[in-house]
Amino acid sequence: MADDPKKRLFRLLGRKAKGTDEGAAEADLWLAHGRATGRIKEASLAIQRIASTLAQQRTAVDAVADRSRAAALRAQDLGASHARLADTFERLSLVALNAGLEGARLGEQAGHPLVLVSEEVRGHAQRGGETARELSSSLAEIAAELGSVGANLERAREASADVAQEAARASSAVTDGERALAEISDRLKATTGTDPETALAVREAEEHARALVATLGNLSGKVPRAFVARTLRPVLAPLLRLISEEDDGG
Repeated sequence: MADDPKKRLFRLLGRKAKGTDEGAAEADLWLAHGRATGRIKEASLAIQRIASTLAQQRTAVDAVADRSRAAALRAQDLGASHARLADTFERLSLVALNAGLEGARLGEQAGHPLVLVSEEVRGHAQRGGETARELSSSLAEIAAELGSVGANLERAREASADVAQEAARASSAVTDGERALAEISDRLKATTGTDPETALAVREAEEHARALVATLGNLSGKVPRAFVARTLRPVLAPLLRLISEEDDGG
């Protein structure tokens, strides 16, 4: 059965009273263990936050990549449509040219109206064809840019997946660290016969004792020793008795 925590506390205090540093060493070990445990927990929480952020980013990247691919396909379709439109304007211009030639063949009086309409139609057809070709060229550039954006997004997704794998490995390492610290804790308890709370209580008691000794040193020669003993006896007597009982029992 494990020792009573109070008995362990006073046994360690008894060791301090005999001038050994074992209690301080144990307290230092437990403090270091506590700091390592705290850092492991912080690392675990940080990895969880990184994993959560990566998942959100990957979802956002996937959504943008899907929209980018859809927009690139739409731009390609529109570009092809405008290319067909430009070809239609070219054929319309040829039809208008033929109509103008026919008007010229009919002569000034009969064919002049046809020539005028032909020239008007040809002018509009040429301008329409130029605009359609410009739009087709612009849409092709947009499609190429969207394709480049999609490729960059794909690389970003791959990089995110790599980081996610690294985070998973780091999480596994943190889990191994937690198990190792738990094993260290068990071995420390078995070796020292104490625990973090008791060891830290001893450290705190030691600090209070040092402060008391320093204060008594300052009072030396200023206050009668009998008065000091009479004042402190009700406080120190139980402590000294418990330490003495622990020594007698050990």
